[in-house]
Amino acid sequence: MHFRRDLGPDVVLAGLLMLGTFAVHDVGYMFTTPFWTDEAWVAISTKLPLADIASVSASTPVGWSLLLRLVPGGGDERLRLVPLLFSAAVVVAAYVYVRSLPWPRLTISRLAAVLAGLAGLLTPSALARDDLKQYTADAFLALVVLWFVGRVQEDASRRRLLTLGAVSVSGFLFSAVGVFVGAAAFGSVLLAALIGRRWTEFRQAGIIAAGAAAMFGLIFLVLYRPGIPPGLKTYWSAYYVPIDRGWSACWSFLRSQGEQMATYLGMGPLVVALLLVAVGVVTLARMQRPALALLVPALLVEMILLAAVKQYPLFDERTSHFLTVVLAVTAAIGAGGMCTFLWRLHWSAAVVAAAMAAVLFVTGDGVRSGIRSHSIPVEDLRTPTRFIAEHRRPGDVVVVAMLSSWGFAYYWSSAPGGGGQPASEHVESNLQRFVTVFPDQPEILVATDRTVEAVDAVMDQAAAKAGPAARIWVIHQHTLLSESAAFTARARVLGFQAHTEFVDSLDLLTR
Repeated sequence: MHFRRDLGPDVVLAGLLMLGTFAVHDVGYMFTTPFWTDEAWVAISTKLPLADIASVSASTPVGWSLLLRLVPGGGDERLRLVPLLFSAAVVVAAYVYVRSLPWPRLTISRLAAVLAGLAGLLTPSALARDDLKQYTADAFLALVVLWFVGRVQEDASRRRLLTLGAVSVSGFLFSAVGVFVGAAAFGSVLLAALIGRRWTEFRQAGIIAAGAAAMFGLIFLVLYRPGIPPGLKTYWSAYYVPIDRGWSACWSFLRSQGEQMATYLGMGPLVVALLLVAVGVVTLARMQRPALALLVPALLVEMILLAAVKQYPLFDERTSHFLTVVLAVTAAIGAGGMCTFLWRLHWSAAVVAAAMAAVLFVTGDGVRSGIRSHSIPVEDLRTPTRFIAEHRRPGDVVVVAMLSSWGFAYYWSSAPGGGGQPASEHVESNLQRFVTVFPDQPEILVATDRTVEAVDAVMDQAAAKAGPAARIWVIHQHTLLSESAAFTARARVLGFQAHTEFVDSLDLLTR
């Protein structure tokens, strides 16, 4: 069935599903909730000099930071518009990809596409994506690459192969998983051409894949490698396949993580999800789309292997969101394949099966609890930062705990009474390897570590700068117990009395 035939109903269906994004996510909550620490270092990258972007992006793609800079309008949390729009785009991409497949009947084509759209909209993993990170862009890119692989399967022309390469490479600029999805895509196209003995296609795809690999490498060296934190592997160690502990440990890890992944899919027990995905792969094969049929299991195996060599975490809800969406959409294709079989018995059986699949996708525990959920961790540096800007006096000193520097700088730079141009300062004591400072405001001091020694040093600087009658504002959030205790103890040693303005975030020290 050709995709361009009678598109009117498809535009309506895809549009309604897309609009559902703004209903299942609490948009007002997203645009008013302060950034927490893991978002704040991404947000502050939009206010630092453009020349610093590669060194402060850390594990966030540089292109993602550039996209955030393009968001117009006011409101400090408006940046979350970007991941929200990508969430909506994922739903449309899921519908378009599945609708474009060569289904035997138009009705089944649309039923399967609606199920795919629902999968992209309502998987618990998708419902939890209210934060500022790039994971919704990962999912969108994965589905777009799948669609372009489908186009190559229709016509393996040099132009379409080049387009697949261009999309994969350009996607790598704002999605770190673009290289993995692109590799799986070209690997599947090459294997399908080899199996089918289509030597011209194999040769052209191989040449273009080599060119894409070179571009991936260049982008990685220029834009990714400078910001990759040395401690990233340690941070994600719990999500790597424990090959050093033997096969039993590996199998136990994969089973446990697979069961966790099933909760992100929201389709019931792991066996149900695996069955639907397997039927989806078989359905793609029966459609004469071998590259697409190979791509899904190839991508899954690729991610397991990457986790085994400690290069990418496996089945984490956020970093594996793209994989969750690919599996969920493939499960929708599986449901469509079963409807195709049942249609041969009676059309009503196919419609009932589609309705049951929709109920499965819509009514899971993770789905019900995820709709309009408030999943962003509660950390508020906006309120204490604005409080300082409003109430500080001439001669006051501001001391900022290390991991509070990003959120403080983001909100301070736009706060009435605050302002100034933040800058990055390199440190080796946090995963992102930088803190934010205000060189033109020497009264703002930032701790460069979370240790007692670093806290003592910044407090001593503040005491010397403040003088006998001045006050010190200490802003602290996302701190260790030892770190908080160090601030309190040093203030006491220096002869200051602490007054709590906001619990767990702001103290005023006076003599």
